Amino acid sequence: MPFMHLRCLMLKLSVRCYATRLSRLPPRKALKLASAVGSQKKLKPPKKQSPSVFHYGNFSGLKENDGEITQKAMGLISKITDFDQLKLLPNVRTAIKQLISLESLVKDKKIENIKPSPIQVVAIKKLSSSLMDPKLQLHAIAAETGSGKTMAYFAPLVDYLKRFEAQDEARWLKLQDKPIIRAVVLVPTHELVNQVYNTVERSEASLGMHTYKWGSGVPYSDFLNKAKDRIDILVTTPAKLLSLFKIRMISRPDKLLSHVKFVVLDEADTLLDQSWVEDTHSAINKMPNVNHIVFCSATIPNEFNKTMQRLFPTVVPITTPRLHKLPSSLEFKVIDAAVNPYKNSKVKALAQILYAITNDGTEANYEKRCIVFVNEKKDVPILLDKLTDTYGHLCVGLTGDDNVEERFDKVEEFLRPPRLLNSIDRDTETEASSKTYKIPDSNITLPSKKNAERPANKLRILVTTDLMARGLNFQGVRNVILFDVPKTSIDLVHRVGRTGRMRQGGRVFMIVDKSTKSWAKAIPKVAKRNMALV
Repeated sequence: MPFMHLRCLMLKLSVRCYATRLSRLPPRKALKLASAVGSQKKLKPPKKQSPSVFHYGNFSGLKENDGEITQKAMGLISKITDFDQLKLLPNVRTAIKQLISLESLVKDKKIENIKPSPIQVVAIKKLSSSLMDPKLQLHAIAAETGSGKTMAYFAPLVDYLKRFEAQDEARWLKLQDKPIIRAVVLVPTHELVNQVYNTVERSEASLGMHTYKWGSGVPYSDFLNKAKDRIDILVTTPAKLLSLFKIRMISRPDKLLSHVKFVVLDEADTLLDQSWVEDTHSAINKMPNVNHIVFCSATIPNEFNKTMQRLFPTVVPITTPRLHKLPSSLEFKVIDAAVNPYKNSKVKALAQILYAITNDGTEANYEKRCIVFVNEKKDVPILLDKLTDTYGHLCVGLTGDDNVEERFDKVEEFLRPPRLLNSIDRDTETEASSKTYKIPDSNITLPSKKNAERPANKLRILVTTDLMARGLNFQGVRNVILFDVPKTSIDLVHRVGRTGRMRQGGRVFMIVDKSTKSWAKAIPKVAKRNMALV
């Protein structure tokens, strides 16, 4: 073969190989390579697509969603629209629907109209596929705040316990009267112990469950008396669980925990934080025969994800398409304190927002609730005094410096459904009529009317940090004010998530000034464009 023909043939083969190589590369790398070798045929750069994520803050705080997992979740959510389509025992299915109905903010919601939320669909579907497999199974449930995550793990939990009773009846007859614990729900705070237990204990009558909360101030004798009759579901903190091994009256705490088969870490991103992870991991290790470990969280921070992968590398993620997105039902407003009439006073801007909330005509005839978030706990009492003394608002401040009993008292009103104003008026009048005062230098006592003449306050305000409010289910809180701009996407998601829960409406007001970064001011557009935060 002539030399020129051979050269042409080699050149053609080189071009084909080169084209094949380019086709296998990502568009940007292919374009760069083609440019470097001086290719005569110019490759067009890929068209710019609208970004689906938004980088909030000075560094990326949240893990970016996995596209493949999201696509699978979307497919399941579109196909499964009823609890009857999920693999649950009939009595468990009925009990779960009753619980959701009882906790719904929609009054008189019929059982037959209860539908599973997206996270309930994907979580129950995934866990039920291998629920009774004896090998250890680890799952991480993550979904937006107020999406029904408690029921997403509680349904498989009780389904597992009831299936065990039915499938191994002989063994169950031997165990049912023994001092054992069968399932544990771990939470980071005593407020959450109460909240989760209030949901869990409603299953006692319908499913025959023995439930128990072990929180602050509960004597060990009370716990022991309850454990003698079997505890099916224990709600507690890691520190409380570990204290079992310090009680002298319990000779074999390891035996008490040896029958635990299902463990849930609610608010898992907090429980695996640096300040918690040692106690949490130790508590899990005290339950050696666990069949299921479920991590549950509203966010997947990068550090939390790394810790979980390091300690539990086989964990399977279960997420929804709306993870790390702001609730679509929210109305987001930015208030600039740098302009008139506020003149760089964030407090004046806050006072104006509270005045507007009080008098805007929404939530007619009901007491309104509002949560004001600050970044530092030292600012809570300062802002509380200002709102109370200068502007006359009814406020409480919540910080980690309060003891458990004080925190319960302060937050209790915000965890209940909103009260009718006329019922508050009646309570105030009754309370005032029971009070009396004595005329000085006499033996005459008269009823006091001072408090009865004062009308009920239309707005109740809680000033706190997101760490103290994280995970709490504030029923009927329609207004959240970000007095301080959240520093990270994690803080933003958790603060905003205190309103607009379970697809209810809500409003978020963020106060900004000259020092506020552009990425913070862009949040209303981010929410409108349905973008995920990272």
